[in-house]
Amino acid sequence: MRARIAGGLPLVLLAGRTNVGKSSLFNRLTASGRALVSPAAGTTRDLRVAEVRHRQFRFALADAGGLQAGAGAGLEARVRGVVLEAACAADLVLVVFDAQAGPTVADELVVDALRRLSRPLLAVVNKVDRGELEAAALSFHALGFERLFMVSAAHGRGIGEMLGAVAAALPAREDGPAVSPVLRLALIGRPNVGKSSLFNRLCGFPRSLVDRAPGTTRDAVEIALAVEGQRVLLVDTAGIRRPSRVDEGLERQSVGRAMEAARQADVLGLVADAGEGLTEQDVRLARLVDRRGRALVVVCNKWDLARGRGAALKAFAEAARRRFPFLGRYEMVFTSALSGDGVDGIGAAALRAAAAWRSEFKTAALNRLLGQAVAALEPPLIGGRRLKLYYVAQVGSAPPRLVLFANMERGVPPAYLRYLEGRLRAAYALTGTPLVLEVRARKRREQAPRPAGAPLAEASGAPARRARPPSRGRRRGL
Repeated sequence: MRARIAGGLPLVLLAGRTNVGKSSLFNRLTASGRALVSPAAGTTRDLRVAEVRHRQFRFALADAGGLQAGAGAGLEARVRGVVLEAACAADLVLVVFDAQAGPTVADELVVDALRRLSRPLLAVVNKVDRGELEAAALSFHALGFERLFMVSAAHGRGIGEMLGAVAAALPAREDGPAVSPVLRLALIGRPNVGKSSLFNRLCGFPRSLVDRAPGTTRDAVEIALAVEGQRVLLVDTAGIRRPSRVDEGLERQSVGRAMEAARQADVLGLVADAGEGLTEQDVRLARLVDRRGRALVVVCNKWDLARGRGAALKAFAEAARRRFPFLGRYEMVFTSALSGDGVDGIGAAALRAAAAWRSEFKTAALNRLLGQAVAALEPPLIGGRRLKLYYVAQVGSAPPRLVLFANMERGVPPAYLRYLEGRLRAAYALTGTPLVLEVRARKRREQAPRPAGAPLAEASGAPARRARPPSRGRRRGL
């Protein structure tokens, strides 16, 4: 499990009772705002992991929910299980206390539970925001720790000394270069469609908590996975409801984190409940991904339940695409997080979508394709004038962006642009990515790059004009 969580780095876990500042300390050490922080106890539920660098030393830092000794059944018991499982895999556990609250019975129970695991422990007394709190913090020696590291996550006090002790306590490992992921894949969708169950199935262990109650996941959780020999950063996000239905407070923050994860991702895995079919909210999210220029894979989860009610895969996909035609450009993957069926197809589909999203085309091949498309279907008349398409050029990728140079740029019928887009998608297998087509009026003196072996006017269907010989008069400047 340690290798899956930490990716080969030494693993350090932040543990302690609820609301002692573990997430604030995680954000301070990782120089990020990844962990959701709130005064409400129990805000953190899932296991977050990020890399920390201290001088020439690197380690993986994990932040988990509050460890509540004696937690019974339900969500609190599952939080406790995740914390203890991560502690068993950790090379070092930082037990975090609240200096302002002083030692509590809950702190004693947490320490007893962690000591039974026989893992190395370091005591970190947090919230020592002022010098006078240091004397009060000494009372944590009563919990059996010879050395206390007094820090303030809010102000950065004592962080350097604590990191030095962490580096000294961890097993020596060669500090190799960090490997960047080939893509970021974020799972998004409505609450309770099975995103966290899929995430855990892909991870191979319960990294995100799962519960029947919607909204169990509050923060974006990520892990690096190997997919077809390539490193993919997988991100689980909170469920996204319609804005009018989002409550204030933690849910609004959670949705904000989910949207931020979506903005940072290369590929979005839109998880839908196959038993319910694709809903209007699912399609809103798909359109949002498309408008923001990200690649997309549609993941139809809980397919085992839908199939049990007689649904057929091909019929399901065809019905969805008839109702929402734009979904035809995206691959659908049918999965069951419960049984694991189809789950491995998510990563493979994401890699294909990412390859299409980053596509780069040769100008000559693009213009040959444009000429064939125009020859098969003549451009329409616009205001009594025939649209002429002179040439096409790629001006960007991720997603692919093409500019069609023409004799006019306004009033081009969307239906004809959709026809050209369809020809391009079919020729280059552009499944899973937006394709941006822009029409620009070619300036009179603008020179077009000639497609290899084709006359300049090939794409318009007009005969090629003979080039005018250079003037022998006064030379013009560039």
